Amino acid sequence: MLFSIYPTDAPETRRAVVAQAIAGADASAGERMLFTSLHMVDTGELAAFGDVLRDVHETTGATFCADVSPAALTHLVAGADGWGWLAGRGITMLRLDYGFDPVEIRDIATASGCRIAVNASTVDAAFVDALDGLPLVGWHNFYPRPETGLTAPYLQAQSRLFEERGLPVVVFIPGEREFRAPLHLGLPTLEEHRYRNAWRTYLQLRRLVPKAGVACAEGAVADDHAEWIAEFEASGTVTLPVVGLDPAASVLLDRPWHLRVEEAATAFRLDDSRGGIRPSRIRNADVREPGSLQVDLDAYGRYRGEVHLMRAERPLDAGQARIGDIAAPYRGVVDDLRPGQTVRFVPFAR
Repeated sequence: MLFSIYPTDAPETRRAVVAQAIAGADASAGERMLFTSLHMVDTGELAAFGDVLRDVHETTGATFCADVSPAALTHLVAGADGWGWLAGRGITMLRLDYGFDPVEIRDIATASGCRIAVNASTVDAAFVDALDGLPLVGWHNFYPRPETGLTAPYLQAQSRLFEERGLPVVVFIPGEREFRAPLHLGLPTLEEHRYRNAWRTYLQLRRLVPKAGVACAEGAVADDHAEWIAEFEASGTVTLPVVGLDPAASVLLDRPWHLRVEEAATAFRLDDSRGGIRPSRIRNADVREPGSLQVDLDAYGRYRGEVHLMRAERPLDAGQARIGDIAAPYRGVVDDLRPGQTVRFVPFAR
């Protein structure tokens, strides 16, 4: 996952963000990139933040996608270093949003040597096609004001403009530790992600736009979420925090499990789980709820011991017993699981 730093960040925030970005980076993926903004036009402020970017670049090898306005770009290239100011600070991509037409963007790409990102949330097909041949990226917007973020269908439609042309796409999720000005209410691309935990949000995006990159728009995320995201990106394993495990079901914590490849509407079945679990006590609830773990009892004969992760609500079944649950903050992750995936159960810790 990608991360973001800004001129307004406190030094400790920047350190935490860079630490997560480097710890979670996949060395085989090549370039480690951070998102940033150069919208300020005050020369002194721009110079000071440029020193921060250069230090991060030189000490970690990270590069930057810099969101820049026409006014800021004019200030930047007017200095003694000209376009070289970018390379000296590790800026290898420019995000050019409002105020730039396709001709200007082509000129900037040539002069700067940078890859170009455009606002994937607002451009149309004609604009993208006018930039054909450029090393282009569709970088979605984020929305500080509640109730202004995108819907999932719109995100998918806009992302397809780039994916159908073989171009990369990046989408934002909010942070979990520090929230950026002006409203400090989160910076999501999708409105439904505002206030939601980063792990749930990240996995939903992996389902909605599987080929897109994901960037944290502000600050850092919880350490465990950063770890789970990095593990998913490295191996595809989905971490599922669980509560209320029957003692006999503690074996679920011992190793990763594979969901069977068949698509079933009621539940995901765990491969190789038959015969291993006999619950110590039956603790059924009102129904078999989505996110609950159910085990087959003797009534199901050779299926006894098979574990089912419910994906739909069903009535109680005398042949099954509840042996645990996905923890409430993560229960929605069940909607984003897919047959054949690998999952890892861990105890839920606040």
